[in-house]
Amino acid sequence: MTANNLQITRLMMNPRSSTIYRVPYDGDNLQRQTYTSKRDKRCSIKWLIAILIAVIIGLVVVCIVLAIVLATKSKLAVEPSSGTTESPIKPQSQSFITRCKPETPLGTEQRKIQHKKLMLPSAPERVGDHILLKNTYMVEYLSDIDVEKHFRMITHSLRSSNQISQSEIQIQTVIRSSLFNGASFSVTTNDSIEALKLIEDAIDIQPVYLIPAPHTFDKAVYSDISIDMQNYLVNAFDLTGVEKIHKNFKNFGEGVRVAVIDTGVDYSHPALGGCFGPGCKVAFGYDLVGDLFTGANQIVVPDDNPMDDCSTESHGTHVAGIIAANTTGIKDTLFSPSVPFSGVAPNVVIGAYRIFGCAGGSTNVLAAAVYRAYDDKADIINLSIVGPSSYEETIQMTAVQRVSNMGVYVSIAMGNSGTGGLQTGGEPAISSEGLAVGSVDNTYTLKHIIIAPDNHKILAIAGQAFGPWITNFSATIDVYNRDGGCFPVNKSLAGTVMLFAVTGRDVCNSYTRCNNAANAGAIGCLFYNISAIGGLNTIPNGVISLQDGLRIVSTVNANSSAIYKFTNLLDLTPMETAATPSSFSSFGLTGDLLFKPQLSGIGGDVYSTISTAIARQKKYPKPYIIKSGTSMAAPYVAGVLALFLAHIGNPAPYTINGYAESGICRPKMSLIKNIMQSSAKIVKVRNSPLAATVAVQGAGLINVFQALTATTIFSPSELALNDTVRIALSHRVNVTNIGNKSAVFRMSHDGAALATGARKGDDQLLPTPIFSAHYANVDIEPIEFALQSGESREITLRFRAPTSVDATLLPIYSGFILATNLVSGEVAHLAYAGVVGDYGNARIIVRNASSGIITGIQDARGQYMANTGISNLNATEGLAIVIVLAWPTRILVTNVIPPEDNVQFDPELGCGILNVGVNWPRNVANVGVYSYTQLVRLSWNGLVHKPSSTNNSSGEIQRLDPGRYRVQFAALKHFGNPKNFSDYEIYRTSPFNLVF
Repeated sequence: MTANNLQITRLMMNPRSSTIYRVPYDGDNLQRQTYTSKRDKRCSIKWLIAILIAVIIGLVVVCIVLAIVLATKSKLAVEPSSGTTESPIKPQSQSFITRCKPETPLGTEQRKIQHKKLMLPSAPERVGDHILLKNTYMVEYLSDIDVEKHFRMITHSLRSSNQISQSEIQIQTVIRSSLFNGASFSVTTNDSIEALKLIEDAIDIQPVYLIPAPHTFDKAVYSDISIDMQNYLVNAFDLTGVEKIHKNFKNFGEGVRVAVIDTGVDYSHPALGGCFGPGCKVAFGYDLVGDLFTGANQIVVPDDNPMDDCSTESHGTHVAGIIAANTTGIKDTLFSPSVPFSGVAPNVVIGAYRIFGCAGGSTNVLAAAVYRAYDDKADIINLSIVGPSSYEETIQMTAVQRVSNMGVYVSIAMGNSGTGGLQTGGEPAISSEGLAVGSVDNTYTLKHIIIAPDNHKILAIAGQAFGPWITNFSATIDVYNRDGGCFPVNKSLAGTVMLFAVTGRDVCNSYTRCNNAANAGAIGCLFYNISAIGGLNTIPNGVISLQDGLRIVSTVNANSSAIYKFTNLLDLTPMETAATPSSFSSFGLTGDLLFKPQLSGIGGDVYSTISTAIARQKKYPKPYIIKSGTSMAAPYVAGVLALFLAHIGNPAPYTINGYAESGICRPKMSLIKNIMQSSAKIVKVRNSPLAATVAVQGAGLINVFQALTATTIFSPSELALNDTVRIALSHRVNVTNIGNKSAVFRMSHDGAALATGARKGDDQLLPTPIFSAHYANVDIEPIEFALQSGESREITLRFRAPTSVDATLLPIYSGFILATNLVSGEVAHLAYAGVVGDYGNARIIVRNASSGIITGIQDARGQYMANTGISNLNATEGLAIVIVLAWPTRILVTNVIPPEDNVQFDPELGCGILNVGVNWPRNVANVGVYSYTQLVRLSWNGLVHKPSSTNNSSGEIQRLDPGRYRVQFAALKHFGNPKNFSDYEIYRTSPFNLVF
C-alpha cells in the first residue's frame, strides 16, 4: 500500500516555551508503508543502534562539563569580593536564588496576557481624592494595530453607532508597548456609552481618574552650615544593613536601571549627576505630559526632557535622591548637604518619567509610564504614588502586574492614610504582584538649635509652610495662650516669638494661631506637645518637645524679659519614634483580607535632594530637605532591591522565565518576597513591648545585609488567614536551607499586637486602632528537624484565633512563625494576619456614628432628613445623597424605591437608579486623611436613571413625579455573589415627599 497523501497538522507545545510548533505526521490510524526487503530492515536497525549509542555518549560528556561549569560558578558566586575586612559574611547558596536552565527557549519574548471579556465600567465619580474624568476611557486592543490606526478605529466604531460624531472624539494618550496596545480617548457628549461596545477589536475598556500631585510631610532644613558625621546615620543605613553592604561588599548598585515614575527629576543637581542622557546618572526617561497637563486638561505635550522644575514639592527629585544620590566630592557650598549622605544605591542608573504637569496627573498616563519604563529596559520601577482602593482592578494595577510578571520589580508606596484607621492602603500598592511598602521612622533627624538663657540647647523641628529661622537673632518668648491662641491676640507681640501649647481642646490649627500672632507683631511662633505642624508661610515657626515647652513656660513666668538665641545651626538627634511604624503609614489588609503591606522601609524623616527651582521658590539655603511618607519608604526599598540585583549579577528581566544562556536567572518576585520577608526586622509599637501589627509593618523593616547573607527562607513567607469563619483547617509552608551547611531548625511562634479598629455603638471605624496583647495559638508540626544544604521541609500550621476578644468588632490578629537555626543562631520568620469574626457580615453602610456623619439625604442647607415622620424634600432647591462606608465594597447601588417597607432589592425594579459604583473604598472618621474622605456627596435634583428593558440601550434619564419615595443603599457584602441579591447589605431611608 502507498502512504496516504493527506498529512495532518498537530499542534505540539514545547514544554520549555510558549511557542507553538506545527509538526506534520502520518496519523495514528493511517496505514504505514511496508518494506519488502528484510535486509533493508536489518540495515536500518543497525544504523539506528549506532546513532543512539553516539547520542548517549554525547549527552554524558555534556552533563559532566556542565556540572563542572555550574559548580565553579556557584563557588565564585558565594565568595566575598576582595578587600572585605569587616563583619564575616555568612555562607549563602546563591545558586538556589539564581539557578535556572542554561538555555533560552524560542518565543520567550512573547507575552502571555489573560484578556478580560469586554465590559463597560461602572465607575464612581469620586474615589477618595481621585476624581473620575467623565466620558474618558482607556481602551485595549487584542490585535497589534499601528498607532496611526488608533484614532481611525475608535472614531469609525463610535460613528457607526450613530450616537457619537467624529468631532466629539479626542484621542489622548497612546500606549504602544510589548505588553499593552491601546489608547485613552474622551468624548464630549453625555450620550449612552453603549456605543463603546462597538469599538472594533477592543478587549477591555476602563475609566480614567485624575490624580492629585503627590504630597508628603516636609521638614525644611534652613541652614547653610554642614555637620561633619558618618553618612550612614542620617538615613538609618546601620538599621537596614545598607552600611554593611556598602562597606563589606563594595556594592553600590552598579549597573542596575531604576525607573522613577513621578514629577520628574532635577538631573542638574550635582548629587544626581548634573546631566541627562547616556553616561549620566539620570540616563533615560521621558516627559509624558508637559507643564500644562493637569489631568483635567488631557492635552499632552510630551518631550525627551523629564526635568522636575515646576512641581510644588519636588517629589520626584527627593525620591530619586533616596535611591541614588551621591554627594561625595561636591565642592560647591550651595550643593553641599547639611549632613553627609548618599542614596541607598548611589551607582544605579536612574530613569526619570514625568507623569504630572505643574499641577496634577491621571491614571492613563501613569499606566503608560509603567509600560514605557518596561520597554526602556528598567530593572526596577518605583511608584511613590497612591490612591484610595481596596481591590486590584484598575488600569495602573494591571500595568504593575504585567511588568512584574515579565521580571521587573515594582516597589510601591502603601499610602499615608494611617490616621484613618484600618484598610486605608491604596492602589497600585495592593496589586498582587507589586511590593507594597509601609513606613518606619528614621533613627535620627535634623533639628534647629535655640539657646536658652541658661545655655540649655532647645531643638526645634521646622514647620512645613515657612520653616525656622534663616539667620541668627535674639528675642523674648511670650507664653500668652488665652483661648489656645485661636482668636485674635489683644496685646502687642512686637519683636517676640509666641509659644503655644497644643491640647485636645483646641479648636484651630497652627496656621490660625501663627497668623493671629503675626497680626499682633510676633516674629515667630513655636508649638509644643505635638510632633509636627504645617505652620504659617509669613513668619518662622517650629515644634519643640513637651519638656522644653514646659521649661520655657517656667522660665518666662519667672522672668518675662528672658532672652533666647534663635540660630540656623543644626543638630542630628535621635528620634523618639525611631524604628517604629510611622503614624501616617496606611494599614492593611485589602478589601479581600489579602496580605498588605509586604514590608516596611525607612520613610519617616528622610533627608534627600530637591530641585533647585523649588529651593529658590521656598528660599531654602540648600536644595535638600527632610520629607516623610511611604513615598520615601518605597524608594528606600527600591534601592535595596538594586543592591540585591547587583549582588547576584543583575540577570536580565527576561530570565524570570527560568532560562538563561549563562545559567543565572533573575528570581521571581515571589522568591524576592520570600527572601526579604524571611529576613526582615520585626518592629514594635511605639513605647510598647508589643510587636506592631502585621497590618501596618508587613513582615517587618527590610534589611538588605540579612537578605543577602540569609541561610533560611520560608515559602511562602506571608499568610493571609481570612476571617475565623473561612479560615483553612491547616496551612502548609516550606522551610528551606539556602546556606552551604547543614543545620538543625527549631520552630516557634511570636504574636503581634491585636489591632481593634472599631468600637461598640459606632458603625464608623476608629482613626487609630486599639492595640492589645491578644495572640493566636499555633500548632506547628514538626517542631524540630534537620536540613542539608539546599533541602526543604514542609511544615504544617494550625491557627486558633484569640478567643477573649469581641468578634463583632472584627479585630485583626497577626504574628510570626520563627525558624531558628540552632547551629548559627539565625532566625527567619513568616508573617501572618487574619480577622476575628465574620467579615462577611461587617456593617458596611454607616448609619450611626459619633461624628454625626452618616449615610442619608441632606437638604439644600446641609441638614440630614429626619428619621421620624414624613419630610418634604424640595428637589428644585437641591438635595444631596450622602454615602458613608466603614468598610469597602465591590458594588454599591443607590436607587429610589416606593415607600412600602417590604421591597425586595433589585436595582431594576425600583423607581430609578441614582448611582452604581464598583470597588468603592471606605470613608474615614476624621478630616485631613491623605487620599480618603469622610463622605461622598452626590447632588440630586430629582432625576434618576431608568434601566432599559432591552439589551440595545442603557436606558434613559427621567425626572421623578412628585410623590412619596425612599432611597435605598445596597452594598455587596464581603465575599458576596453580585448576582445574589440576598448577598447585599440594605439600608433604606425613611419615606419622604419629593416636591419641586
